[in-house]
Amino acid sequence: MKEKLKTLLLIFLVGTSLAMTQQLWIQLPERMTRFFQAQPTYSSSYLLSDMIAPNKYLINFEKNKTTIIYDASKYGLWDSSKLAISQVLSSASIRTEEIEEGLNPDTQKKPSIVFYLPEKMSTNIVAMAWEVKEPNRIVDAVPYIESISIILGDGDPFFVFSGEGRHLKVYDEKIKLDEVKSDLRIIEENDDFDYYYSMSEIFELGGKDIFIPYEIRNSLPAVFVKNDLANMNKADKETLAQRFLEKDKDYLRQIVENNGSTIYINDNRVLKFNLNGTVDFFHSLENKVEDRNLYLSLSTAADFIAQKAYSAKGMYLAETDQIEAEGSLGYKFIFKYRVRGIPVLLGNREVNEYVQMEVFNTQVRSYKQLFRGEMNIDISQTQPNDNLLSSFDIIDRNYDFFEREYLKATGFTKEDLGDSIIQKVLTSIEDITIAYYDAGLMEQRERLVTIWQIKANNKIYAFNSFSGKLVYER
Repeated sequence: MKEKLKTLLLIFLVGTSLAMTQQLWIQLPERMTRFFQAQPTYSSSYLLSDMIAPNKYLINFEKNKTTIIYDASKYGLWDSSKLAISQVLSSASIRTEEIEEGLNPDTQKKPSIVFYLPEKMSTNIVAMAWEVKEPNRIVDAVPYIESISIILGDGDPFFVFSGEGRHLKVYDEKIKLDEVKSDLRIIEENDDFDYYYSMSEIFELGGKDIFIPYEIRNSLPAVFVKNDLANMNKADKETLAQRFLEKDKDYLRQIVENNGSTIYINDNRVLKFNLNGTVDFFHSLENKVEDRNLYLSLSTAADFIAQKAYSAKGMYLAETDQIEAEGSLGYKFIFKYRVRGIPVLLGNREVNEYVQMEVFNTQVRSYKQLFRGEMNIDISQTQPNDNLLSSFDIIDRNYDFFEREYLKATGFTKEDLGDSIIQKVLTSIEDITIAYYDAGLMEQRERLVTIWQIKANNKIYAFNSFSGKLVYER
């Protein structure tokens, strides 16, 4: 089975190589990437717009050159693109057309960018977060978006807003994309990227298209984290308690539990420092909320994070759920983290996510944050480049595992599917992302593991990108 996968890929790569040689008179592979360089950004505030950023973006340079970049801040491409997207959301001169798919074989051959959001987002909320005062009909045509594409190419450029199986093609000749095109040219001229290939083209699959690299030449920087809460002294905790509870320390009640956890109380506000590295804040609702408002709740969450949170660096909104509590209607927001632009998967069974909060319009009922801090260690410490596996290697080495998982999830047998089983198994893969894995062991010096995170069969699997072994699933 592995040899068949390799043969299919080899045929595809040979064909691609010949096509590129004919078009560009060059040979593959070209010099590969070092886009995994540390370029941390620091902010003294946290805005609603900071919550909404792509998890990764796919770039087509035309002529069969495609890559994926994970750090949205790198090159400035997201900033220039976001400005153009904001303009098209407010433009009164747009022309729209519903299409069957976002990227197709024709548009994949043109210069383009696809921004993938970490979760389905309300188009109206996105527009308001970007200060679009009067959104146009796009928000009604595609109420929720999962990705936004900018197709440059020859002729008039256009945008594609995709979500919930709907794809809206949007033209507006008044929107200038010169800065976006310039950013794209700089990336291409730097020749500093890995090549990604379409699984649908390689293996003749249907459904959602996934892009994978056949070869990765560079490692991610080594990242070490620590349990920041363990290093906090009494004065540090009191300072944080005053910030959360909005009262001078002399007016706060303090309780030290037998297990060593510390609790600070101010009337109906409570802040607890737990031994597992988390801090819990609770404030019972003062007013009943009968009508939930997502935009108001998100704005409240952003203000709270900016004013209270221990650290907002790298936080992004990953999940939104409607909830009810104390007879009121609200939202539960889950935030995840990026380290140097790379998403982090938390594997601690006791602590599910880095940040969870309950918001009821203008009231924050609860807030929980795992205090994990990146250590200032020489980033040149990386594992050998020649051992870094590509996502194709991961699928190839673990094909039997994915097959068993697929059969278990669907109830089919190998005999039921016959020769179609490879296509069925590969089609079940919904997403592949390079990431860091944080086992959350609460040690004082803990190295994050570089992984390929694969979504399939309604589960998430994390594979060590150096050994290829499964390290986590849920």
